[in-house]
Amino acid sequence: MAESAKKVLIYRLGSLGDTIMALPCFHKIKESFADADITLLTNKPVMAKAAAAEAVLGSGYFFDRIINYPVSTRSPRILFALIMQIRQLNIDTVVNINPARSKMSLLRDYWFFKAAGIRNLIGFDAQNEDFEVCVDEATGINEWEAKRLARRIKSLGALPLDDDRYWDLKLNHQELQTADAMTAALPDDMPILAISLGTKNPANEWGIENWQLLLQQLSGRLNGWALMVIGAADEVEIGEKCLKAWSGTGINFCGKSSPRVSAALLQKATVFIGHDSGPMHLAACVGTPAIGIYSARNMPGQWFPRGSNNRIIYRLPECAGCGLEVCIDQQKKCILSITVHEVKQALFDILSVINEGKQQQKLIAQY
Repeated sequence: MAESAKKVLIYRLGSLGDTIMALPCFHKIKESFADADITLLTNKPVMAKAAAAEAVLGSGYFFDRIINYPVSTRSPRILFALIMQIRQLNIDTVVNINPARSKMSLLRDYWFFKAAGIRNLIGFDAQNEDFEVCVDEATGINEWEAKRLARRIKSLGALPLDDDRYWDLKLNHQELQTADAMTAALPDDMPILAISLGTKNPANEWGIENWQLLLQQLSGRLNGWALMVIGAADEVEIGEKCLKAWSGTGINFCGKSSPRVSAALLQKATVFIGHDSGPMHLAACVGTPAIGIYSARNMPGQWFPRGSNNRIIYRLPECAGCGLEVCIDQQKKCILSITVHEVKQALFDILSVINEGKQQQKLIAQY
C-alpha cells in the first residue's frame, strides 16, 4: 500500500503536547509514503495556549499542505465543503492518528472519508484499548499516549518509540539561528535552567508562590546558572515575577518565540521544570531532561514525556483521575501538596546523573 499511494491525508487533531505525542507517527507515515503528496487535516486552534499543529511541525517536511476545520463542527455546509475540498485533491489514502473517542465517532469519521472518495483507510480498526486508557502490562501504569497512537498504524510496520530519529522536529536553520540570536548574551558554557508556568488547564497550575520559593532557593545553589522562562504572551507578567525571585542571570522569552523556536531554545537548556503542558513535552522531545509537576486530573502514564532522564512528581489522592480542568471542591490538593523540596531533589537527582555521564565521557576520552 505504501508503494502505490501517491496522495495521502493525515487526520490528526490536537494542540502542542498532543502533536508531540503523535510525532513518531508523523515520522512513520513520512517514512512509509516517502514520495507521496501529503495533506494534513487538523483543527484550528481553539485557544491561545493551544498551538496549531503547523506551528509545532513546521511546513515542508511532514506534509505539503494543511486543511483546518473547526473542532466539533456539525454544520452540513462546512462538512460538505470539506468533503469537496478533499475530493479535489484526489487523495487515495487516509491515515488516522486521531485519538479514538468512541466507536460511533470512529465510524462517523470512516464514512466521512469514504464520502470524500478515499479508497484506502488506515487506522480505523481500533480495539477496545483505543477507546479508553488501559493499564500497560509492561509498566503497570496507564498506557503511554505515544504507544496508543503507534498501535493505530501498526500496519505500516514497527515504530520504535525509543529511537531518537522518530522524535526529531526537523528544526530548520532559520529557527536554530533565531534561538542562537535570542541567547547570544549568554556565555556558551553557561548552564541553563528552563521553566514554563503555563498550562491550558488551571487544575495543573502549581502556584506562583511555589515557583517563587523554588527559584529563590535554587538561585543560591545554582551559582553561574541562567534562568530561561518559556511561555505564551499572557505569561509575561508571571515570567517577570520568576526573574525577580531568581538572583542570577535570567531571560523572559514569554510571548517572544514560536513553538518551534521554543524547542530550539529548550535544546540549549540543561534541565527543564514545568507543569504537564506543551513546553514540557517540547523539552523532552529535544532531549532536555524534564521535571514534570503533575496534578492528578489524569492518572500516571498516559501523558508522560518521552525519554528516561525525566522526573515526574505526582500525588494520587482519592479523587485522582477526575479529569477536571478547574478544581474547586478539592482545592487542587493533589498538585498543591507537592513541595518545593521535592522539586529541588528531583533537580539535584538529574544533575547527579548528568555529572556522572560527564565523568564517564572523560574516562572514555582518556583511552
